[in-house]
Amino acid sequence: MDYLAPDISDLAMQRGGAANDPLNKPKGAQNQMTRAVARRLLPACVVVPALLWWILFAGVHLGWYQLETSFILFVYSVTVVFGLIVCLNLKRLSRMDAQRAQVQEQLKLAKDAAEAANRFKSMFFANISHEIRTPLTAINGFAELLLNPERTTEERLADARVIRRNGEHLLTLINDILDLSKIEAGKMSVDRILCCPAGIIGEVCSMLRQRAAEKGLTLEVNFEGPIPQLIRTDPTRLRQILINLIANAVKFTGEGGVRLAVSITPSLSAEKPLLEIKITDTGIGIPPERQASLFQPFEQGDTSITRQYGGSGLGLAISQHFARALEGDIVAASEPGRGSTFTITVGTDSLIDAAIQERPEEAMEAQDNFAGPRVRISGSVLVAEDGIDNQALIAAKLRETGLTVEIAPNGQIACEKATAAVERKAPFDLILMDVQMPVMDGFTATLQLRGKGYRGPIIALTANAMDRDRSKCLSAGCNDFVTKPINMEMLFKAIGRYLKVVQVAQEPALTEDVSAIAASRAAQVEKFYQELPSELAQIEQAIEQKDRVRLKEIVQLILGKAAAAGLKNVAPQAAKLLHSAQRERTWIAVRKAVTEFARDSQPESQCQAA
Repeated sequence: MDYLAPDISDLAMQRGGAANDPLNKPKGAQNQMTRAVARRLLPACVVVPALLWWILFAGVHLGWYQLETSFILFVYSVTVVFGLIVCLNLKRLSRMDAQRAQVQEQLKLAKDAAEAANRFKSMFFANISHEIRTPLTAINGFAELLLNPERTTEERLADARVIRRNGEHLLTLINDILDLSKIEAGKMSVDRILCCPAGIIGEVCSMLRQRAAEKGLTLEVNFEGPIPQLIRTDPTRLRQILINLIANAVKFTGEGGVRLAVSITPSLSAEKPLLEIKITDTGIGIPPERQASLFQPFEQGDTSITRQYGGSGLGLAISQHFARALEGDIVAASEPGRGSTFTITVGTDSLIDAAIQERPEEAMEAQDNFAGPRVRISGSVLVAEDGIDNQALIAAKLRETGLTVEIAPNGQIACEKATAAVERKAPFDLILMDVQMPVMDGFTATLQLRGKGYRGPIIALTANAMDRDRSKCLSAGCNDFVTKPINMEMLFKAIGRYLKVVQVAQEPALTEDVSAIAASRAAQVEKFYQELPSELAQIEQAIEQKDRVRLKEIVQLILGKAAAAGLKNVAPQAAKLLHSAQRERTWIAVRKAVTEFARDSQPESQCQAA
């Protein structure tokens, strides 16, 4: 399935006619055709008149007719012969003219298509640039806020959540681009394993519920009919599909909410049952003229949609490809102004003897009840990594599990340390080898270690996530491959193939005394309203100076504080104000939105007094 604009050579072949058409051949071939036509006309121009003259003079010599008569016969004969030749070639000449006109038209279409493809790609890359810069702006901005010593613990936690959310969004965007390139290359594969559908849905909803809450939207899940505890599918791809479609539903919905309806169709006893998930929103809907091309890549290159809502336009095309790879599909139904419904189906394998999930809601909620996976690992690890920040992060995470960690800033030092440890008869239990490092890269270091007879496990760490990169790492002598940014759960799984990993009983997320939580929340609310007038004054100043960047920073700060304080009546209003700050073209409209926010965000006591 080709998701990109075709190559110009393909356009020429597709629009230039059949390969055996002489007018589609190179210039030299067209000249040969012209010479062939000239050779056919040569007898009419030279040979035929000469032959006729010879015949006529022979008749005069033999006394068949007079010389005057021969001139009449000559003119008549030449006219007849030329007429016959022209008639015989007229059809061919007409076809040649028609073909030439057709080729000219087709070349014009090919030129227009190539220019459109270039404009299309330019628009896409401009859009991708915008999409990458947007989360980076939030990450950098809230990181600066996080460093402010005057901010409270609750505010810093809210800042950290914003940074992580935007980091995940950025990673999703990069993964979409990589997935698209894999699809084009025909290298996309699925790994069908047993997994819990309710657990996957709960994990995705937990991830996106905060985003919905910030817009004042509800996110509900209803299970219709019996749901199996386990199905056989690719959980990673199913998770990607759900994230893309639910995030889209939240993004394009201003009021109301998003609802998921989960069921098995046609039934559990069917020969090929499907897991069906209907995602219904109350958003802007999709015009009929756009529904036909909805699953085409880069379709969101429509500037009006891009400017208002953002997005790369890749999610739906990739999601549909994944769904079809999982023996299902995605179909859409929408009515402008009233919302949309996207129906996802994926194959599950036979469910005739499958255990039923008695309380799927509890399986969903279990995703929110734990602070995260906790493991204990014994052993020593050498981490070859040149990035100081990555060194600190990986070492901290590994030491939390009980591992002894030693750092090597490049491949050469990693080789020296690994060799020295072997000579001391205390080899490292595992080496984590970054691929790209100064002095000596990970490939060369691994080859040298294997060449010296080193047999310990080596796991490659790389930001290159394509299948060919995995093959290159394995060919160099690595035992496994983990991509960056590092997902700790995936890293621990890889480590667990070579070291003993003990899963510690997960503890519920830390809780506090109810009264303490209420007091802390009340303090946050009070501080929010104390600082709000100053922040509104800063907004007015930004409007006066026509500083849209500063305006958005202040509004984002207000939104984060409102969400952290649990102000459900203020957070949606702040989200609308942020939307106005980002999208409104005139400062008069922005000032109006600020006035409405200042009026609607008053404390409930003041609203009642008014």
